Amino acid sequence: MDQAQISFDLVGSALGEDIFSEQGILLLKKGTILKEVHILLLQKYRFGKTVSVDLNENTKKISPSEKPYQSIQAYIKDAFQSFYRSKEINIVLLRERFHPLIELSLCDVSILKVLQTEGKKDEQLYQHSINVGILSSIIGKLLGYKKKDCLLLADMGLLHDVGMLGIDKSIYKNTNTIDNEEIQKHTEIGHKLLSSIPYINSLIPLAALHHHEKINGTGYPKQLKEKDIPYFVQIVSVADCFNSVYMNIHDNGEKKPNFAGVYELIEKAQKNELNPAIVIPFVRYIMRQNLLQKVRLSNGKEAQIVFIHDNEPYQPLVKVGEEYVDLRREAGVRIESLIGEGHEVRV
Repeated sequence: MDQAQISFDLVGSALGEDIFSEQGILLLKKGTILKEVHILLLQKYRFGKTVSVDLNENTKKISPSEKPYQSIQAYIKDAFQSFYRSKEINIVLLRERFHPLIELSLCDVSILKVLQTEGKKDEQLYQHSINVGILSSIIGKLLGYKKKDCLLLADMGLLHDVGMLGIDKSIYKNTNTIDNEEIQKHTEIGHKLLSSIPYINSLIPLAALHHHEKINGTGYPKQLKEKDIPYFVQIVSVADCFNSVYMNIHDNGEKKPNFAGVYELIEKAQKNELNPAIVIPFVRYIMRQNLLQKVRLSNGKEAQIVFIHDNEPYQPLVKVGEEYVDLRREAGVRIESLIGEGHEVRV
């Protein structure tokens, strides 16, 4: 048995000891194969401590979503390209292939690491589309929507950028920014393509058309305000924004700080561009995956995340040495990266 810091990395490991509450009630039995719910329980009753686990049960630590995620990318690429050429797509088959990955992802605590798998630069569109579909469904689950709604959000996210196939690649490669007028046409191209599919849910073409609208009316192509943007489309917009930063899209090749996706969402919510009611629960979910992890702060100091605030999850309580620091009271100090075993890793 090994002593290990309590984190979501322990999912799949075997618990090496009985866990009791302060009142002596048995909470978890020795030998339990740890799941996400068990980690949350351990974090509550063993706050800031280690736990005995059998890491041999978890040596591979292979995400259940990893292989399905990798295997579907070629299919999505072929399906998108065929759709653009022929203006036809087998939406039923698309769902049959994509929805099992969504169902796995909704239960996979390591899915964020899977989404960051680096693919080929010229196939970034397809990976981005898959990621936004997965993230949109996760946000739906966080907001309490039923499975059928989460699957609809997955479809909306998957197909939101299909209009990019109608944009000259040379324009995209040379500018690499969504502010370019030619690139902005992808929203209307995608809407027209998707509207031609018989019996398609009307929210899917609307996601393609409106995912760059902002709730303050400064987006495109229609400059719609919050009341005129379907709520599910607002969810896709949050997923799209986060993943664009997460995958370093539209950044001219410059690597951004590793928590940049989180802070991008927060800044856009504060500017009333993205809906805070969607952004905050999603950021809370992301930050909770990193509870008790060691991080590097923007001031160069190393710290450990020890508490996530519900309403301001992007400014957690951290421990620097022996001192506890509330980042809500530290103006300008942010989390930049996770510190792994001898190296820094992205979030």
